[in-house]
This record gives sequence, structure tokens and C-alpha cells, in this order.
Amino acid sequence: MESARGDSWSCGPVIMDTPGFLLFIVTKGKYTIGAGLPPNNKDDSYILRATPVGKLMKATKIFFSPEGEMFSVRGGDVYRGPIPSEQDLDWFSAAKKVGKVDWGNFKFLLFHPNGDLYVVTNNGDLYKGPAPTNENMSWLYRQATKIGSCTWNSLQALFFDPEGALYAVKSDGQLVMGDPPTSLEDHWFDECISVSADDWSKLTHFISFSPEGELCCVNEDTGYMYKFPRTTIVKTTYSHHEAQSMGQGFKLGLLFAFTTDKIIHSIEHFEFIPESGAIVSKRPVVLKSQIYKNEDDVPLKHTFSFSQTLNETSNFTHDHGFAVKEGAKITFDAGIPCVDKTGGQVSIKTNTIHTWNYTETNSNQASFSDTSDVLVPLHKSIRMTAWVRRAVLNVPYRAQVRTMFGNTATIEGTWKGICFYNMMVSQEDYKPSALLLLNLLKHLSTRDNSQGSSSLL
Repeated sequence: MESARGDSWSCGPVIMDTPGFLLFIVTKGKYTIGAGLPPNNKDDSYILRATPVGKLMKATKIFFSPEGEMFSVRGGDVYRGPIPSEQDLDWFSAAKKVGKVDWGNFKFLLFHPNGDLYVVTNNGDLYKGPAPTNENMSWLYRQATKIGSCTWNSLQALFFDPEGALYAVKSDGQLVMGDPPTSLEDHWFDECISVSADDWSKLTHFISFSPEGELCCVNEDTGYMYKFPRTTIVKTTYSHHEAQSMGQGFKLGLLFAFTTDKIIHSIEHFEFIPESGAIVSKRPVVLKSQIYKNEDDVPLKHTFSFSQTLNETSNFTHDHGFAVKEGAKITFDAGIPCVDKTGGQVSIKTNTIHTWNYTETNSNQASFSDTSDVLVPLHKSIRMTAWVRRAVLNVPYRAQVRTMFGNTATIEGTWKGICFYNMMVSQEDYKPSALLLLNLLKHLSTRDNSQGSSSLL
């Protein structure tokens, strides 16, 4: 089920082996989040088949980073977090607030494919900056750069295609495109080009490119969704006559967004990468220590015996943007990371298969026992000590996962855990330290004085 080395897999970020994308919808009134594969036919009932994955109470904006992390605005605050997957959970309760005060004053928020965040204020200014991370830092005045002014709030829609071209629906309903501006000196409205002779005003309830490059939109009057098929050549014009109906009922939606399918359903294959592992720390742990004293004139025989079980805990990092569906128990079988006794390097016990839980803290029992004969010379003391080494390990892993909607992806992360190894039993002559003898004499003196006082009464 696992191997110590996976030469057929290349290291790197999350890779969607079969590209899979989801359409997210937040319904009006109840703010229920639905997710599902985008509709692909006029008879496809997306609204009925979308899977409820949470709540987004009072949200006014929803947008996803290229890595699949979700952002949402409520009031004047913005939050970020993993893709929602728990049906009855308000996503805001588990998300991190990363901005406050200003975010309710933005008309458009959209990510460039390279990860830059573009924002249009209600006053008409255009800003660009990194994704927000700290609610106590003003994104607008400390992190963002102003690259446009005055007229950007006149647009009815603003969005990127997967290659990074900037599209907009102007106030007159014209669909235009151009390279995104880089400074205030750029004249984007003068330099953008029209890519359609039709009026797109009623198609801005939702209009966006899917990650696959198909232009999709929703008619705000009829609630029908349409898409414009992707072509093998660069598409420079969009005619309403080319639109294909993808179903109806989308008037129920308040917010929409495309993102990558990142809800894990199961792990298909897993492997540790021990050659890249590291021993973070190590220290000895005493299992048992016992002193044998012989005050006789002949050698004394004893047996030093012990049996002890130690708990090895571990967990898997979740820094790849994937989430696990509510109630799902993601388990898989693999070997156990350890420290090689001979070389002292991180390795994998392949002769012992363990069932791992990907989302919870794992616990593995390590048992140690031994029996030794002890011969104590006359008028001597022997101390027997059994101990093991305790190591904290970081071991990279690579896994192929299947998502809730049937796609596959390769993810990477780190297993962090404790292991006990290299049990040793040592024997040494025992002599009480001077301090110990002094304390013993004081104790005996105190006891004798106490007994003497009692006898006088």
C-alpha cells in the first residue's frame, strides 16, 4: 500500500490529475452554500443536485484564490478559509478574519491567476495587492497599490480569464477585454477592445470564466445559465447566438463562484518520503531503574524484569487547501515512520502496517520488555536501568486522493509524530552521592531525636 520511495511521482504542489472544477452557489434568503460539478446540458438540474456544504450567513461577496482557498465578505469584514464541507456549519465560524472596516466598500474583488488580488472601490478606484492575512493591517492603505481611478465603479462586471486577460461589462452593456493595468498612467478604458456586438447588461447576475476557459453567465430575468464553448484558438468575439443553455433556476442564487474541486473523499494511494525526513529532537526516556544492594558476604542473584508500553502520537499537516467532507473518516494503510537503529536516519517500518486516520490525531503503541540476570558482588550495590530514545520526526508524504465529486489529485504534506526506538539496558556500580548520604544521615538523626524525646515523656 505504501513504499519508501515513489520514483514515479514528481515532487511539487497540488496537482489535479484529472482537472475537476466546481460551481459554488449561495442561495438567497437562507444563505445555503451548494457545490457541484458545473452544469453541462440544458436539462442538467444543477440547483437540485448541488450538494449542501455549509452556510454563509449575511455574506455579500464570495471569491476563490487560484489555490482554491475561499474568501468572503460580510459587513465590513473579509474572511478566508478552506473550502466549506460541513452542511450545517456557518463557514464564518471556522474561517479567519483577515480584514475589517473597508471591505464592505468594495464593488468588485477578484483574483488574477497569478494570485494577486484586484479590488474596485465604490468610489471607482482600482487597487492591486497580495491576499489579505491580518485583520489589524489595512490592506487598502498599507499593502495595495492604486493602479486605476475614478471610473472603474461604472462597470457592471469585472473578471479574469484563465490566462490573465481582464474582461469587463461596461455601463452600456459592451463586453470588452484587455491586459490588466499596472499603474495610474495606464488608460485601460481607451485601450481595451470590444469582443462582442451584443448587449451583456442582463447577463451580469453572474458572469465568469470557468477554470477550463469557458465563459459562463446567468440571465437575471430568466434565471437560465449559458456558456460559450472553449475553442482551440484564441477566442476574440462572443456572440449570443453561440451560447448554449446549461439549465435554469439560477435566480435562486445570490452569489456564485468557480473553484477547483478540493473536497477529499478518500485516499487512493499513500507513501512516506523518508529520505527527506528530519529528526527534530531526541532525548532518552527511562523505562525502569532499580538498585540491588548486597550487604552479605556472598554474591547475590536477582532478576531485572520490565514490560512497558509507550504511546506514539502523530498527525498529518493540512496545508494543501483541501478539505474533508463532514463526517468522512479518511483512513488508509501504510508503514510506520521510525529511526533506523543502525544508521540513525529516518526510515519506514514496512513489516508493520498501520491504519492511519488522515484528519485526527493518531496513536500507536510501542511495547518494550526485557529480562536480565543480575549478579551483585558481596558488599556492593548495582543499578540496572532500561531506557529508550524518544524522537520527534517530520516526514514528508505524498498521496493520491479522490475528491467528493470523483476527480483525482496528488497532494503533499508532512507527517509529524513521536517514535521510541533503540531500547538499552545498562548496569553500573551504585554508590550513593555525598549529598544523598548527608540527607540520609540528617533523616536518621531527626528520627533518633524524635524517638529519644518520646522515651523521656
